Amino acid sequence: MLVFLSYFAQAVFAVVVAYFALYVFLELRVLLISRKVERRKLSEVTQPSAGFEDSFSPPVSVLLPICNESAMVERLVDAACQLRYPAKALEILLLDDSSDDTSELAQAKVDQSAAQGTNIRLVQRQNCQGYKAGNLVNGIQLASGEFFAVFDADFVPPNDFLMKAMPCFKDPRLGFLQTGIGYENRDVSFLTRFQAMEMGHQQFITVGLSEDGDMASLSGSSCIWRRACVEALGGWNSTTVTEDVDLGYRAQIGDWKYAYLRDVVSMSVLPETVSAFRVQRERWGRGLIHSAFKHVREMLRQPMPLVKRLHAISMMFSSVLLASIYVLVLLSLPLNYLIDFDGSTVRWVAVGFFVLVAIWTLDNAFGARKGARFDQRPGVVRTLWDAYLYVAMFLPMSWYYFAGGIRALFGVYGDFHRTPKGEDEHRTIMPRINSMLLAGELFTFSYSLLAVLLALQKGNGFLMPLNVTVCVGFGMILYWSWQEGRARARG
Repeated sequence: MLVFLSYFAQAVFAVVVAYFALYVFLELRVLLISRKVERRKLSEVTQPSAGFEDSFSPPVSVLLPICNESAMVERLVDAACQLRYPAKALEILLLDDSSDDTSELAQAKVDQSAAQGTNIRLVQRQNCQGYKAGNLVNGIQLASGEFFAVFDADFVPPNDFLMKAMPCFKDPRLGFLQTGIGYENRDVSFLTRFQAMEMGHQQFITVGLSEDGDMASLSGSSCIWRRACVEALGGWNSTTVTEDVDLGYRAQIGDWKYAYLRDVVSMSVLPETVSAFRVQRERWGRGLIHSAFKHVREMLRQPMPLVKRLHAISMMFSSVLLASIYVLVLLSLPLNYLIDFDGSTVRWVAVGFFVLVAIWTLDNAFGARKGARFDQRPGVVRTLWDAYLYVAMFLPMSWYYFAGGIRALFGVYGDFHRTPKGEDEHRTIMPRINSMLLAGELFTFSYSLLAVLLALQKGNGFLMPLNVTVCVGFGMILYWSWQEGRARARG
């Protein structure tokens, strides 16, 4: 029995490492493309037409879905009302699903803006079925525009957003367009800097994916959709908690083109508390994994060159890969117990894994800093230490995605919990899943610490870097949780 368990654990370890190797290779390829685009600065996806032709000003409906966003709603409306575009072709719909005092603030702000001549109105539903997806579907039924510009509650678009983005839609096959996202609170803490870098890396990689014509996973905010595309696809789907990714996959599989304008940047707000962060990432992981398995068959049926198909698989299942890293964490203890690494094949697999991690760290950190627009250049030691902590944070994220994947496996697709931002974040009662994820963090930290002690006892040190890094990553999360608990107790 022990022999069977040993071979099974080694086989799973080898499969995850092999998939990780493919992912790293493809990411390096796209990173090189992104760097070429950044140097050239002539690609249509990063340099939209500077001028705006009055002859091309199709009707645009700006959709602002909100739900209990009292700290954000007023500035959101102000930013939307400042968008430059022919007034006769622009309408703004504030789609309010709130159940608190946000609705009063929203109505007052809409009335004020309408009195100043802005074509804006408040839309409220009798019920809030379908969460954000249902809110958007209801909104487009009332909208008159040929295009939908969507901004979440915490976003502030630049006033020339439409002037720079709309000319791209002269291409009739362009179904949707994504723009860059910046974060105004990225320097509040290491947690916010990590998030800015992690999502900045995704943005930088998307430059290369877009340039190469590969499938990409795009955000559902700071974007523009063609009405014909949305209606052809049946609109946003409320059976998944990542309705934006789901619609983007359907569009790309359906042969609609997309564009990515990294240099058109809307500012947003990141979660500042670890509770909001973990709940958000579990939801993302659950939705991304669900969307990947939901659409993979359809994607595989589409004719694609091999490299593009590999990119599509790698991108769609990157969330599964991250969740599988947590499986390696769970395997580390039995591998140390069952296997003598001297002369074992798994020893070389472990070496290969850590080499891949080193390569991925360098390219990921480079893309993250470029994407997040971090201009300062710290010394070598500080750079390496920051890169190590950056990688360590992906291990708690692997737990959130693993938990989300397990929940998706059991059919939990629509358990939606909004991510509070600003002042709301520090007074919102977190859902039950937050406590469950925290318990998992305590377990994983203790489990990996035990694996370190066992490795020291047996002299099997090949997996020790993984377990030590797990302790560092989960240790940071637990420390921030303790700090947050104290702050909530005082406040």
